[in-house]
Amino acid sequence: MPRQIFKNRVLAAAGPPPPSITLDNLRTWIPLRKGRFAEQFEDEVTHLLCTHKQFKKRVPLVKKVLQNYKRVHIVHYDWLEFSAVANRRLPEWEYSMRNIVAKERAEKREKNRQESGRREGERGVNPTLFHVYQDREFFRYQIDLTRNKSDDGEFGQRYTLTLWESNAKPHLYWFTAKFMRRKGDLHAGYHRPSSCSGKWRHEMDLFKNFFRIKTGIEWQDRVLLEGGKPVGRRLRFSYESCVELNSQWKRQNSPLNCSHNTEEEEEEEEHVDLTEAYNHDPSIINNDGVAMTLDGAVPNGDSFGVRETQEDDHVETELQMQVLQGEGGAEVASDQCT
Repeated sequence: MPRQIFKNRVLAAAGPPPPSITLDNLRTWIPLRKGRFAEQFEDEVTHLLCTHKQFKKRVPLVKKVLQNYKRVHIVHYDWLEFSAVANRRLPEWEYSMRNIVAKERAEKREKNRQESGRREGERGVNPTLFHVYQDREFFRYQIDLTRNKSDDGEFGQRYTLTLWESNAKPHLYWFTAKFMRRKGDLHAGYHRPSSCSGKWRHEMDLFKNFFRIKTGIEWQDRVLLEGGKPVGRRLRFSYESCVELNSQWKRQNSPLNCSHNTEEEEEEEEHVDLTEAYNHDPSIINNDGVAMTLDGAVPNGDSFGVRETQEDDHVETELQMQVLQGEGGAEVASDQCT
């Protein structure tokens, strides 16, 4: 005697059964196991039997159940047949058409992702084999450099710098830079200086060097949008100091303001500037009578350069500060100012 595996279960068919099962089988097998087979769909139905083809075509009963009966199991006919053979009700999720279709879609998405990664790897790095590197402070080595002025290029141009780490171990690393002329650019350019992945130190040096070339700032002097997130390791100074230094650098390299002063006014202003500089600190006047300023010192390698300001041609040249010592130096500086 078969077990009562379908007790309190009401089963209905979404359409014609597969060749291995007939309607007479359904009318016999289900009541024999204390279940009920509904010839027409009703609210008491607990299981809807269908085939792959019927589910994909969304036949009327399947469509109705998907929209209005979330608790009704939509299962393949195999669930009924295998449960009858095993003499026990098998788990519905293994034969659920919702799960089967979701699994098929997931496999299709994975296949598309692999194909997309392969195409991406031809120009840059395959994201299915590499991931963005994170340091021990959970800082992601993927940053955007955006052009916010149109003086030397198109406004909104962006470089995305990324240091990749291989999924496989031992880890290998790869630096890439992606250039986009505008947001959503379909013809982005890729810069990949290394022909293959390598050791961390070499690729990290390429990352830092590219950052310095495009920004004029050393990586250890960087300022990133904080927002409560980590800013990375190996800062030369504290984060607040880096913000101040970069602010000074930005002020110093801002475009010169247009002036309509006469030649006499310009000479007068230059004389006032030299006099004020001497009164502040006589040591900042060199032997040629050129004023040197420490304002807006810019990081230069491992030291801070001091810039010379020439008012005539606005040329900025890095000089080594010359400190005048003794009375002789003071007399020379005094003569220069007068």
